[in-house]
Amino acid sequence: MLEEWFQHFPSQAKGDLRERFRSEDDQHHFAAFFELYLFELFSRCGFEVEIHPEIGKKRTHPDFKVFKDGNPLFYLEATLAKISKRKKSAQKRENRLIDAINEEIQSPNFFIGLEIHNASPHDPPKNIICGFLKEKISDLDPDLIAEQFEKYGTEALPKWDWEYEDWRITFFPILKKKEIQGKPGRRPVGFIWWGFHQVTTHIGIREAIKFKSWKYGKLDLPCIVAINVLDESMATKDEITDALFGEEQVILTLHGNKIIREEITRKPNGAWFGPKGPWNTRISAVLIAVNLLPWNIARITPVLWQNPWASRPLNPELLPFPKFLAEEDNHLKELKGKKSWELLGLDPNWPENK
Repeated sequence: MLEEWFQHFPSQAKGDLRERFRSEDDQHHFAAFFELYLFELFSRCGFEVEIHPEIGKKRTHPDFKVFKDGNPLFYLEATLAKISKRKKSAQKRENRLIDAINEEIQSPNFFIGLEIHNASPHDPPKNIICGFLKEKISDLDPDLIAEQFEKYGTEALPKWDWEYEDWRITFFPILKKKEIQGKPGRRPVGFIWWGFHQVTTHIGIREAIKFKSWKYGKLDLPCIVAINVLDESMATKDEITDALFGEEQVILTLHGNKIIREEITRKPNGAWFGPKGPWNTRISAVLIAVNLLPWNIARITPVLWQNPWASRPLNPELLPFPKFLAEEDNHLKELKGKKSWELLGLDPNWPENK
């Protein structure tokens, strides 16, 4: 299906998109995928999409200019909510660890679960960690594990603690269903738990908007920034609201030790509302998708969030997506829209049902 979408993409931009799509750097790969997705999505919604339009004498160009029946409507810029370099490096190390286990370990009767308590700045030696797991798996009796699980649940499963330098990981076996036991070809890693960590998804969303706001200067049309939030924490409505309008805070008024007033407000640190009031007003709206990946296209639907202080307001009725509109009383009004699978002409259970 992605090959078909690629054929629809403008020929003059195919070379660059192909190169980035094939990149081993996830940021480049998923950025290219997101651009391909947006081009197809807006085209199927009945819009004409021009790629890399000229803006006066500027050398930089937005990703898309969107038309309806030949009339220009808005610019569309695609981006990812970036994760920190430190977090990105840690994820790469953990991904290489998981790849090593998947490549080296044969486990016909069990999946392997991982709970990563702490990761080192360096990759663990592949031969040491795989040797450790091979030894543990070889001692397992599937019938005994099944019997213990039936009687005592997950607490009865064996757990294997592994430490090397700063790595601290707990491994545990997950019994495969009878019908797939003994069959080769399935990757052994079946569950990964990274433990608890502070959720800062809203910071990545906020920074993505602020960067795009100043990139092209004043525009002659409304501008939508489409953001794919790639984060295992999953961005919620509250986190997106924090990113746009400022983090929620509680202000307490005390008289002695007694609370006489409690007020819920927002810090002036949002992408659309800062210390001096509304800012980044060149962005008319954001279209946010959370963890949109090639295999969940039918299940993830982008949501439009309108900027109430935009210098060039966008008419939200132009777009068929679910929406959040800011009302005068500072409340958000939610409007339902069409799902991705409807807009893209897919089965709602794609790719299982093609």
